[in-house]
Parts: sequence; C-alpha cells; structure tokens
Amino acid sequence: MGWFHAHGVSSRPAVSILAKADGRPAGAGVLLPRRHLLTCAHVVNSALGKDMLAPDHPGPIAVPVRLHGPEHTVEAHAELAVWIPPRTDDGGLGAFEWNGDLAVLRLNVSPPPAIEPPRWHPMAKRQLVRAWHGSGEPGVFADAEVSACDGRFGYFDGAERALDIEAAYSGGPLWSNEEGAVVGLVTAKLRVQGTLRRAWGIPWQRVTRELDDAGAGHLLPRQPAEDVRDHPGYAELVALLDGPLTLSEGWIRCCRTVARQCGLGHRADGVPSAEEFAQLLLTRGRALPALVEAVRGMAGPVADDLLAIGRRCGLPKLLSPGEHERLLVQLRALPAAAAAGVPGAVRAALPLAALPAALLTGDDGHHGRDRDGDGHGLGGVRGGDGLGGRFEALIAHVEGLHGDSSAADDGAMPAVPGLLRAVEFVAAGCCPAEQRAALRRWNAAVARRLGVHDAALMDRRHDAEQWARSASRGAAPRVVAKLDRCGAAPGGAPAATREEEPERYRLRLWCDDGDGLRQVSDDSERPRGAQEVAQEIFAAVGTLRRPDPSGPRPVIELVVDRDALEVPVDRWKAAGPGAVLPMRLGTPYPLVVNCPELRELNGGTMLDQWRERWARLEAEEPVHIDDATAPDPEAVCGLLMERLTARVTVDVAAHRRTGVVQMCLAAGVPVVLWDRSGEQGSPAVRHAAGASTRQLPEAVRTYRTKTLQRPEEYPGRPVLAWADAGRALPRLDLVDPTE
Repeated sequence: MGWFHAHGVSSRPAVSILAKADGRPAGAGVLLPRRHLLTCAHVVNSALGKDMLAPDHPGPIAVPVRLHGPEHTVEAHAELAVWIPPRTDDGGLGAFEWNGDLAVLRLNVSPPPAIEPPRWHPMAKRQLVRAWHGSGEPGVFADAEVSACDGRFGYFDGAERALDIEAAYSGGPLWSNEEGAVVGLVTAKLRVQGTLRRAWGIPWQRVTRELDDAGAGHLLPRQPAEDVRDHPGYAELVALLDGPLTLSEGWIRCCRTVARQCGLGHRADGVPSAEEFAQLLLTRGRALPALVEAVRGMAGPVADDLLAIGRRCGLPKLLSPGEHERLLVQLRALPAAAAAGVPGAVRAALPLAALPAALLTGDDGHHGRDRDGDGHGLGGVRGGDGLGGRFEALIAHVEGLHGDSSAADDGAMPAVPGLLRAVEFVAAGCCPAEQRAALRRWNAAVARRLGVHDAALMDRRHDAEQWARSASRGAAPRVVAKLDRCGAAPGGAPAATREEEPERYRLRLWCDDGDGLRQVSDDSERPRGAQEVAQEIFAAVGTLRRPDPSGPRPVIELVVDRDALEVPVDRWKAAGPGAVLPMRLGTPYPLVVNCPELRELNGGTMLDQWRERWARLEAEEPVHIDDATAPDPEAVCGLLMERLTARVTVDVAAHRRTGVVQMCLAAGVPVVLWDRSGEQGSPAVRHAAGASTRQLPEAVRTYRTKTLQRPEEYPGRPVLAWADAGRALPRLDLVDPTE
C-alpha cells in the first residue's frame, strides 16, 4: 500500500436497508456508480417481511434506505433493479451455502457528494476484513480474517474480543484496509457448535460473475487502471513532481491537503513518490485541481504547469472537491424563485454551448428519474435531489466546456472557463445582494487558482450586469384591457359562476410596446358580448410593435374590479367574420388580471407595501395558503404580514377562496395564483409552482393550452393576478362623472 490510502471509515455501509414494517435495519448495502447500490437478495426479502430465502421476484417494489454521509444522513427509497435470487438447489453446495443472493437497487436521490462508491478487490485467504452493522453506526463493527476462499464462497473467522457478526450485517461490505477496497459482501453466519465465530460472504469474484450472467455487469464500478504509465500526461507529471517543489518544507502540507480533499488517508511519515502521485492525479477526477489549489500560493509556476498538463491531456474536472462543494452549497441556499432562474442565466451566459435541454428545464420526461442513468435526477424544486441534483448536473456539464476570450484578452493568460462566466451571470441575474457577493468571491478565488487575470473576469462580470439590466428592462409588450359589466346575468346568478356568460361589457383598450401606453379603443361605452370582447383584444394584440419576434409573447392584462376577478375571460372565444380560428383568449398569449381597486382600499395605505413587495419579487420565498396553514382570516393576515412576500398561491375551500384572494391583493401582494375550479389540491397551482415568478404568466398559459388538449389530465382553471409596480396603468377615470 502506498502513501495515499482509502480511509477505513469510508468503507462502512453508506446505505442501511430498512424494514418496511418498522424501519429497523434489515441489512446494509454497498454503493455502486450511477445511483445504484448492491446488497443481498435475502436482505430485500427481510425488508419486505418475506421468508429470507424466498426465490420469487418481489415485483416492482421499493424499500426505505438511509444514506450515511460524514456529516449528515439522508432518508431515501430504492427501487429493485436486478434480482438474483438465492439458489439452494445448485449442485455441490454444503449444508450452509447457497449461490445467487444478490440484488441491485436504484436510489431515488443522488447520494451526498461526500459519499463515493468504494473500490473493489478480489477476496483472498488471510485478508483481514471488517464488517459493519446495518445501522451504519461507525463503532458497531466486527473484525475477522478470511480463512478460506474458492472464488464462490469466502469464510472468515471472528477475531478475539471482537463483536460477533449477526443478521443485520448481511449485504454490507467486507473491507480490507490493506487493499483499501471492498472484497465481498457479508452473507450469513454459520451456526455450529463450539466457540468459533465463523461467517461467510460472497467474494468480489462471484459478484462480478453473477451480475455479468444477469446482464448487469455494466452497473459495477470500473476499476481504475493499475498502470497509467502509457497515459500521455504521466511522464510530464512524474518529471514535474520529482522537481524542486517536492524538496520544500511545504510539500508535505500540500500532500496532506490533497489527501483530505479527495477523502483519502495517508501515512504519517514521508511523502508520496512522484509515480504514485501522478497515478492519483490521472485516476481521481478532482485530484489535480486540489493539488493546484494547494501549491498556488507557494509555487505559482508549478501550478500553471499542472494546469497546462491537465488542459493538454483533456482532464475534464475544473474544480477541486472543496470548490465544487462550496459552489453547490451556495446554489442550494438560493431562494426557490431565484434558484429557478439559474438555468436561464446559464443559457444566456453560454449561448453557443450545447446545453442539454433536460439540464435547463428540469424535465427529463421520466417523472424525476434519470434519462441516462448518470445519477443526476432533475425533478423537484427544492431539497433532496430536486434542484440540487440539477445544479450538480449543470456544474458537471459546464465545467467541461472550453474557456472563451475577448478583445481585451492578449492570449498570454488562461481563458476564462465557461463555468466562471456562467457563475457571473447567475450572480448578476438571480441572486439577492448578499448571495451575489458570496458567489462573486467564490468566482474570484477560483479564477486566482486558475491563473485567470482579474481584468478578464471583470469583463465577464460587466457582460453579466449588462444582461441582467436588459433582462429586467425587457418587459413583454402588452395590451391593457379595462372591463366593466353593463348589467347582471339573467336569473340573478353572479356572472363569475358560469363558464358561458351572456353578460355585456364595456371595454377600453391600451397598447404598450415599451414606449408607454396608447389608447386604441374609441367606443368604450358600447356594450359588447364576451366573444366580441375577445375579438377586439386579439385585434389589439395584432397592432403591437415587436422589434424582436423571438422575444416574449405579448401579455394581455385585464383590469377588473373586485367582483370580476373570476370572470372566465381566459375561456372566451373570438367571433365574427375575422375569427377564422376559434381561439380562447387565455391560450395564445399570457392573460393576467389586475385589481387596483383592492390595493387602493383604506386610502391607499398598502401602496408602499405593494411597491416594496414587487422590488423583492425574486428575493422572498413564495407563500402557499391552504386551509391547514391558514384556517381563519387572522392566520391569513399573519402569513401575509410576516414578511414582504411578493408571490402567494391560494388553495383553500371554494367558499373561502374569494375572501382569501382579496385579502392578498388588498395587502399589496403583486402576484397571486389560484384556481377558480374550486378543486382543492389544485393541479393548476401545482403545475405552476415550479416556475420562477417571472415565468408564471407563461406557465399558466401553457397549462391552459394543455387543458384544451387533455382536459381530463388538466382540469384546473388557473387565475393569475399580476400587478407590476414598474409598469404604469392608464388613468381609469369613468367617462361619465356621474357614475
């Protein structure tokens, strides 16, 4: 064993398999690459409450598991992916032996970054091994020595004064500290007379054969090549690491830093040979960035030479383990609305890069599962895998992109990597002030480590700030429609309660191309039916000037009074000789409602709050109001006044909905989403919840189009109130002063 070696503690079961009935450990597992884990089939049977050696396939089941990281534990589930049942009727077996007994499970979350699949090595006689209890507790382990191994079965005898191997050890790793690897799985204890504590396990040799025979060999870890001397960078690295730097006093400190960052142990004395270090740098993805980070302060030219070798040899990892973890922590700490804007900022930063659509949208078409099994699930918005998984996938993809250059770069300094440019755009366009400053400090530190000139990084920051300013100014063109009822519906029924509405309306229209409002209606007092209203609004949209046809769709902003918030305008169809297509008003363009009347109650005391809430549109977390979180008006008021929330979703019982919505608007909340269908647990509200706030109008429009295509799957009737404090409304004085 060389100077670097794997920590013994890193081999303990990173996964506990839990019983579905009571959550107690049924056994353990060993992590494999791409979000898989290996255990014994009888452990799965035990977790399901079945006979342990039952050979029948359990079906499409999932069992609860617990992932043990060095600092925290994650609860998850794992679906059965490969089933190799216990085989007790194979020829040549003893009374206590069986073949098969393997299962591969697939986790529904990515393991914490600090947990990596271990190395494997063939089992051999006289190896000293350690096994851990399925609870994953680091101190509950049993030491033993392999007394016999024929490649099918490995027998090991417990050491004196060591814990005995019991049932819950099954499926866990047998760790050899000398090999720095797992050599097999714990399977069963031999219950024979006498004081000898003997158990047996499945050696790595049989694990590989069984999974190969089952067509699942590709799921096993690919062992790093033992000999990398033919690698194009090997000779250069050996020569560099055998130079003057390794004779300096700080070299041992650098070696220990790299070991710590890579999760490795090391000998207490001496230093690694140049050959061993070169092999580590070429076989462990982030080891070279970690070494550059360690030596940058004491030997800048050596750091530059290491980076140059990495670029020439195509080593893909840009960040050291510490840099990678710090970036993930900062991105995961973003408010949900800000985090949802990260993919758009990356796209804007790298417009020519080939960025997979799933990384930008979070939709991989598999309801949160990986498309290609690479361990980067893309579902969810916050927590667990969620956006954290998408961030990890984005970083992994973007850090492999080439750097860029600009006219200001003279070619003497390294190009700015695409990842650093993307981080500048995320900081400028998505982050509240404090987190923006923290991301920029992270970027500057990585740029210094890479030898990127400050001026080059400032160029990218200037580009990002320009983009953020233009994005904030680039409001969509809009048609503002003021709608007033001209009478009650027949039979005294409220107009807002029916989808098909015979009521008549007065209509005034303004267009806003970005240069201010211009009125486009000249007979606002003439009563119109719903179909005629839709036709006139569509005609007004057609007059908008759109300098960038590929820009955002025009928005229809409907100004209504408090009693007309739920008039189903989005479902009105255009009629008349010019209406060739029976389009609904809320389908081709985003349609929102605006109710100044409620904001101006109580002498306009909430107008300042409305403006301040709008200014915090992306900084504050959204608030969801349902009957559990806000059972009465006082609770609703408390939620609204707790902080300056800018976005609220309402999903309460139908008889409460109008009152809660109006409270939100009267409190100055600029963005309120609800479902007028009256169905609690609104699918429309859930659909839009994953969109960033500024994307909500388009998200609601998309839902309405899906309702037309598949009404059974999309039954909601979303309503979005939207009051942009930065865009003026027309003067809404009545034409007749006596009204």
